[in-house]
Amino acid sequence: MKKNILALIGICLCTISFAQQPELAVAKARYNFSHVIDTNKKDKPWVEEMVLIIGKNATLYTSNVRLNQLINFKKHVAEQIKNNGGTLNGATITSNRKQQTIETEYYTFNKENKLITAEKLMHDYTVEEEIPKIDWKIERDTMSFSGLKCQKATATFKGRNWIAWFAPELPFANGPWKLNGLPGLIIDAYDEKKEVQFQFAGFEAVTVKAVDQTNSTEDEKTLATEMMGNEIRIPAKALKVSKEELNRLKKAKNEDPYGFAKAQLTGTPMEGLLNIAKQFPALKTPTPVAMIFNNPIELK
Repeated sequence: MKKNILALIGICLCTISFAQQPELAVAKARYNFSHVIDTNKKDKPWVEEMVLIIGKNATLYTSNVRLNQLINFKKHVAEQIKNNGGTLNGATITSNRKQQTIETEYYTFNKENKLITAEKLMHDYTVEEEIPKIDWKIERDTMSFSGLKCQKATATFKGRNWIAWFAPELPFANGPWKLNGLPGLIIDAYDEKKEVQFQFAGFEAVTVKAVDQTNSTEDEKTLATEMMGNEIRIPAKALKVSKEELNRLKKAKNEDPYGFAKAQLTGTPMEGLLNIAKQFPALKTPTPVAMIFNNPIELK
């Protein structure tokens, strides 16, 4: 039950923390991500569909699975509030999280030369650094991915030897994760051992307009779903920390999730959710499984 409560609070926190002016998406690229996280079980890699949301100046790389879960959960909560007379009291809220997903997000801001890694640990935390410069060697080899003509490039980055295929006709110097810096969008990439792979799963141009919420109530703004997945914005109230501080927080959460949640929420408006969540006996979420993680993407 404690894990269920924590999962609900985490979802709610994710859905209300965004407030700053976003950058609208102009395109999206999807990738089937595969990562051998345990070298003793190479036949059982972590797999998940990811998405790169691309704006004119910024990008967001995140889990497409988790993004869709959040959108559907917000719609579910809004419907329950509407059917329950405008309140959550007594409402039946059911989690739609059927699997664990990657919680880390990567934002790039090209003009500012910034890479921001965001992690959701009850609160939002961010680590800021410069966009890494990768010394790519562009090869003559070409290949097509769903009709997109791509060119090969190779580089050593973060301890791995990478092979990437980029599309010169798509003028975005970005790619999945931290891969960037080629004269065209990185469509497909993998390390030479194929322990980490970003396989192309689709590309689409996006045409969206900002939603005018001038006359909306705070609750309506909180539950709005129109722009989720079509905008790029860092969590407005995220706390900026160092890599070392973030690692310590993640370790504390893994060792004592409930105690970590109480410490994080004490004195905040969300503290009451620890009690409110007990009203939701139907809430079911995946139980975290202890995993061996001996093969990070970044080896150096």
